[in-house]
Amino acid sequence: MRLKSFIPYLLLPFPSFLKVHLYRWLMGYSIGTGVHIGLSVVKTDSASIGDNSRIGHFNFIAHTKKFRMGKNAVIGHLNLLVGGDQIVMGDGSAIGRFNEINSILNPLNHGIAEPALFIGTNAIITAWHKIDFTDRVEIGDSAIIAGRQSCIWTHNRQQVKPVKVGRHCYVGSGVQFAPGSAVGEQCVVGLGAVITKNYGESLHLIAGVPAKPIRALTEEDMALVEFPTRPDLL
Repeated sequence: MRLKSFIPYLLLPFPSFLKVHLYRWLMGYSIGTGVHIGLSVVKTDSASIGDNSRIGHFNFIAHTKKFRMGKNAVIGHLNLLVGGDQIVMGDGSAIGRFNEINSILNPLNHGIAEPALFIGTNAIITAWHKIDFTDRVEIGDSAIIAGRQSCIWTHNRQQVKPVKVGRHCYVGSGVQFAPGSAVGEQCVVGLGAVITKNYGESLHLIAGVPAKPIRALTEEDMALVEFPTRPDLL
């Protein structure tokens, strides 16, 4: 068992085609066809990576019990994914670059937490974001954590509460999610908003400090929640 913990580091410089075979054989990971793994470490209790998914360079994915990537999912470069019971990425989902995504290891929590991150089908986390999933974080299908430097927090000292971003939401730069907060489906969250509670409204612009629903989305606004993310933004 101790030797097995070093295997991902030993595999780091290997070419992708060989690394994939060795991860299957030596670590018991389930890896589909057409998968590419760059100069990255994947050190989890179990892992499943779907067909045609790819992991770029200089990622550290570790200390997670279950790691799952669907088909055609992408992890870019220089991301940290650490801890928790599970990290699940849906088909076509993507994590861009320079993101810090972690669950506190061995936390002292009041109450029961579910340290898990669920990224929905075709959902996107762009770059330079911080996501704490000491409790459950759910990013809905086709939702976009856009721009830069947004933070999702599920813990406040020993208190933990989950956070949810609804399907087809567009979250602008610099948004802060407090523990227990949520936004409904097809919402636009404005730049710098501080989300402090559960906003059940759908099809609304949510903005401000603290945030509140400002107005219903216009036809022009709908492009933000309906159009796919440009690949160059990842």
